[in-house]
Amino acid sequence: MRLLVAIVCGAMLASCARGTNSSLLPPAALPDSGANPNSYGLLYNFKSGEDGGFPYASLVPLNGSLYGTTYGGGGGYEWGTIFRVSTTGEEHVLYRFKAGNDGAHPYASLIALGGKFYGTTEQGGTSGKGTVFSVTPAGAEHVLYSFKGSPDGEYPYGRLLDVNGTLYGTAFTGGVSYGWGVVFKVSLTGEEHVIYRFKAGNDGAHPYDGLIAVKGMLYGTTYQGGTSGAGTVFRVSPAGEEKVVYSFKGGSDGQYPYARLLLYKGALYGTTYTGGVAYGWGVVFEVSTSGAEKVLYRFKANADGAHPYFGGLIEQNGKLYGTTYQGGAQGAGTVFWENPSGGDDHVVYSFKAGTDGEYPYAGLMALNGEVYGTTYQGGANSAGTVFKLSL
Repeated sequence: MRLLVAIVCGAMLASCARGTNSSLLPPAALPDSGANPNSYGLLYNFKSGEDGGFPYASLVPLNGSLYGTTYGGGGGYEWGTIFRVSTTGEEHVLYRFKAGNDGAHPYASLIALGGKFYGTTEQGGTSGKGTVFSVTPAGAEHVLYSFKGSPDGEYPYGRLLDVNGTLYGTAFTGGVSYGWGVVFKVSLTGEEHVIYRFKAGNDGAHPYDGLIAVKGMLYGTTYQGGTSGAGTVFRVSPAGEEKVVYSFKGGSDGQYPYARLLLYKGALYGTTYTGGVAYGWGVVFEVSTSGAEKVLYRFKANADGAHPYFGGLIEQNGKLYGTTYQGGAQGAGTVFWENPSGGDDHVVYSFKAGTDGEYPYAGLMALNGEVYGTTYQGGANSAGTVFKLSL
């Protein structure tokens, strides 16, 4: 099954996102989140026209501007865009996808390398199974690789990782004869090689987001598989030797880790979408590279947020910052921080499900003492936003 129906919207876009939130209503009464209302700033409201709409991905900085992707919009095509927005809120579209060989529906954030940006589309390409592409700041797009499906992988949702000029990533499905996803590498000249094919057993299944590099090894998460079927933290060598670092049990330790990991002071930090009994709304966790897991926080689907999804965590001033795409004061998501040592969850901002945006699927990006992010919906046109928060 390519998508987890209740979570991943695919081409359903806005209607799907609304449907996923019908079961999580705002609480009747909430304590003060402690957020400073002056810390929030709305940079841009997407119109879902020529400018794009419905951004899943986080942002990346280059020369004082912020670059990102939208899953939809693009005027005439509606297959997504690559955009630039200034820190004062001026937006410019670099490229509009046409759903042909150039790709369709960019889901992940970009990475900057050698004066270009590199990314993935989860659909489109010569076989409709997704692409790895590059784009210049001037808007010249080039497909490095089009996935053919099955043995080479299908539907690359996650962001890429640059290791000495080679791009590493994951595909959600494909990888005959198993079909549970792959870890791949692509050269800058477009040569693709599958490093590992998941078997949906103890080794994991369906890697969703990208990888990080730690001491010559690649670390990532699968949202299913493992000893209990609740997902894994894994590592794989560039030569293809895979080992599960931790298998989630689907209870108090968390379940379904979608987001990529963060390396901080020698430990791996991440989030799970669900799990965390007795609440079940997801957790923030720490895993050592030797496999010892500790839950730092279990979300309660109240003022503290619910369902950390695709964004992962960033570290700023010794704190771990992230987003939940539901929960908060109006059930429309939060920005939060957590101590690496664990403890209470600290909500920086609760989205109001209005012009300020709603449902922040993506993670955050830090620049000059502020964090920037996107919401998938909400804003003046209900097509998503770019926002900033002062720390």
